[in-house]
Amino acid sequence: MMTILAHGTEYQKEKFLKPLLNGEKRICFSMTEKAAGADATGMQTTAVKDGNENYILNGEKWFSSSASVADLALVMAKTDPNAPRHKQYSTFIVELPNPGYRIKRNVANMAIEGPHDDVIHGGHSEIEIKDLKVPADNLLGGEGNGFNMGQHRLAYGRLRHGMHNVAKAQRALDMAAAHVTKRSTFGQLLADRQAVQFMLADCASELYIGRLMLLHIAYKAEKGLDIRQENSIAKIFHAHMVHKVIDTAIQLHGALGFSQDTPLAKWYTQVRSQRLVDGPDEVHKWKIGKNVIKAFREHGTTASAAGGDLL
Repeated sequence: MMTILAHGTEYQKEKFLKPLLNGEKRICFSMTEKAAGADATGMQTTAVKDGNENYILNGEKWFSSSASVADLALVMAKTDPNAPRHKQYSTFIVELPNPGYRIKRNVANMAIEGPHDDVIHGGHSEIEIKDLKVPADNLLGGEGNGFNMGQHRLAYGRLRHGMHNVAKAQRALDMAAAHVTKRSTFGQLLADRQAVQFMLADCASELYIGRLMLLHIAYKAEKGLDIRQENSIAKIFHAHMVHKVIDTAIQLHGALGFSQDTPLAKWYTQVRSQRLVDGPDEVHKWKIGKNVIKAFREHGTTASAAGGDLL
């Protein structure tokens, strides 16, 4: 929705954005492909102009989250293979269902799913795009701007993931605290054991750091400032933080945590994906490191590339 808000024409906002804002329709984002993975510039889906009225799209997409419950899809495709690498791609608004956009399956993964998850979030779809006709009026943001718009969308997506991770980690820590203040072993409350207190302290400390990261990034985003470096740092940190806190909560619950009588086991399998979605750890670390070196070469300090640029 934010991509349409920032880059859509008045026609596109009226026709597509308003129903989304009103909760009448749902949307998905189809960028990722098996052939490309974390390197979005490796996508092979093509879009060829058919006269002046339409584009014809062909290719495949995979892990398009919520596609099976969506009424609209933002589909990225290559419009000019001869353009500079980051200007080859464009984004199209596709109305669903459409015979040219065929959902082959929802990809099963390691996450423990609930009975209504297929309705709530629609899974992660593998899609065949074959002779998909899209009106030229549904081209979003102009030809060649798809990659940059995708990065803009992912930046806010990472901020949202961080919020989810902080909330889930806080809930897990609350559950752990509630359990240890009631559970006794060998004649002593778990809460009175120093080792348990240290475990809770580590979790509380990481949650505090994570919250400050989010507030700083949200402030910069609100002011229209560059958030790419801080976003990459926070994306890695939050993914590991939530995994550690939930893991600790499971440990403190003992066999109960290992069971599915609490939501902790389900959350544990879900949050493992955070180190993969919206760019894996390794890609973000590569970018962070490059920016640190660049900042030092240009300014003689790494502060601006290490979360030190507060304004």
